[in-house]
Parts: sequence; structure tokens; C-alpha cells
Amino acid sequence: MAFSWHIKLLSIFLLSYGTVAQTTEDDIKSAMLSSIRTSWEQGTASEAIIEKDNPQYSVFAPTPFKNQGFPADTLRLALSAAVRQTPDGRLSQQINDALDGAALDGASSGYAVLIGTINLILIGPIFLTRDVRADGVFVGFPFIAAYGAVASNLTVLNEAYIQCELYRNALIHSGPTGPLWAHIRNDNGTYADEGLWATGNGWAALGMLHVQQTIVKSSYASDFGPQVQNLTSWIKEILDGTFAAIGSDDLIPDYIQGGPTFGDASASSALASVAFRVAVLNPTVFGKNYTDTASKIYNAVLNGVSNLGVLSPVVDPLSWSQTGLLSTEAQAFGIMMIEAYNAWSNSKHH
Repeated sequence: MAFSWHIKLLSIFLLSYGTVAQTTEDDIKSAMLSSIRTSWEQGTASEAIIEKDNPQYSVFAPTPFKNQGFPADTLRLALSAAVRQTPDGRLSQQINDALDGAALDGASSGYAVLIGTINLILIGPIFLTRDVRADGVFVGFPFIAAYGAVASNLTVLNEAYIQCELYRNALIHSGPTGPLWAHIRNDNGTYADEGLWATGNGWAALGMLHVQQTIVKSSYASDFGPQVQNLTSWIKEILDGTFAAIGSDDLIPDYIQGGPTFGDASASSALASVAFRVAVLNPTVFGKNYTDTASKIYNAVLNGVSNLGVLSPVVDPLSWSQTGLLSTEAQAFGIMMIEAYNAWSNSKHH
């Protein structure tokens, strides 16, 4: 027991040993890769790696669904996800004696696996879960959309949109800063967490943005005009509600309503990354007020990175009302934010 406390105290010391201006995106990446444990962390990390190291395959690239060279960094994570696939088809699940029982989280690695797939698609059955969680929009539906785009299957592509719509309908709430998504709704209509969790809204906004851009880059783009507009509106709804809640520390609070309000670099990074991306994609809708707020978040997050490349403060991914020492998703969101910021900054100079 004493030894475990010594380790914890050492961790706290290392993570709080100050920040340094020369901390790089590669430091954040290294800390992310060293912290992966669960299936959703594997998938979120793979998306960050795609955007950073193999951006030609990102849904934000002009033609992401074509062979454009060997994406080694992405395929390393894809290989791990496939090797740890369970017999029922779920990626990244074979850890802790296969006790990572999430029904949808493994799909978050699906796009990375899809990139490396030529004649074989590693896809398992789509499971019905006993609750609706905001994070499902990111971990599951971008992969469904990408599969539909690559396989030229309009029905599957449309299903990704329908799932986004169904999840929004199930979780949307009136909040103090506007409509936002509750965190977890049970299948009987009650809520396991009715709070407006900022990270959950970040997951939802990121997921809808990836689904939207997959649709736009697919051969069926002309068939999805209203759906693309709806996704834009729903992303804007989340940015409006979360950005209005930003604190004096220039971070979005852990919960906008229904939970702790400490500033959270994890949710803030995810939402800032969305704002920078949509400002490039649709500047007439997402103007200077969005990028001004995202830029404040960008500076606040990077000023809080430790000399180990670790983002802080962040919510504990396994205990949503507490701060955590290390979060893979926060590290990944930080990379996504930096890459989105770079894309926005470059767009202003061209």
C-alpha cells in the first residue's frame, strides 16, 4: 500500500513539475501512445495519428479514400487493433482477459483498419447497447460512414447519418447556455448521467464532423444535401452551447450543467479542434467569433502541457467527475487541436 502511494505521489510530482515552452506535438504524441489501455483509447489515438502523420487519409483531405502511399504510423495501430480483435468482430478488445466488453468502442479503430485493408474488411456485427452515450457518435459512426463510402454502399452511409440523428434526439437537452447533449440515457428512458458533460459533447461534435466530411468526400455527396446541412447545424449547436460556458481559465468546464465545473483541457481541445476545422470548411457559418474562442482554448491548453508532454488539467476518463493524471483521449484531442489549428492558420495565408 505504501509503495502504491509513493508511485502516485511520484506521478503527481512529475505531472506538475511545470510546463516548458519547447514542449512539442511529438511529446504529446509520445505521452498518448504510452497511455493506451482500452479500445476507445486505441481508436481515438489512431485518429490523432492519421491527422498528424498520415493526413492524406484524413476525412479532411481532398481524396481520403484512395491509395496514397504507405501510412505506416496508422497501420501500426491498425495492426494492434486487428490482432486484439475478439471472435465476434470487435477491434482492440482482447485486453484484461477480454474484459473490455464495450459493444461499440472497438469500432473507433475501424477507419485505421479500413485504410490498411484491400480485399478484406474486418467488420463485426453492429451491437444494440443498453444505453445511448454521447461518445458513441465518435467511436462508431465515422467507421460506418467510411465503410459505406469505401464500399460504395449508400444505405450504410445513410445509416451513419441516421444514427447521429437518433442519438441527438435521445440526448439533446435545454441547458443554461443553449441546447447540449446529456451524457448517458438508458434504454428505458431514464438517465445514468443526465449532466451536460463537455467531453461527451466534444465526442458528439467530432463524430458528426467526421460523418459529414465522409459523406461530402464520397461519391454520394449530391444525395445528402439536407443531411449535410443538418449535421452542420447540430455541430454549431454544440459549439454555441459549450463555447458560451468557457471559464476565466479559457477552458470549458467538465460539466456545463449537472456536475463539477473545473476547467477541462480534454473537452476543450476536442471542441477547439472542431471549431478550427469547420472555420476552414464553412467560414460563412463559423466565423471569427468561433476561431477567437478556439484560439483562447488553444493557448490555454498548450500552456498547461507538462515537460512530459502531458495535458493538464483533464477529466479522468473512467471517473467523469474527477480530474485525472493522464488521459489518452485528452492527448489525442490535443494533437487533433494542433493539426486543426495548423490547417486553419495555413488557410488564412493562402
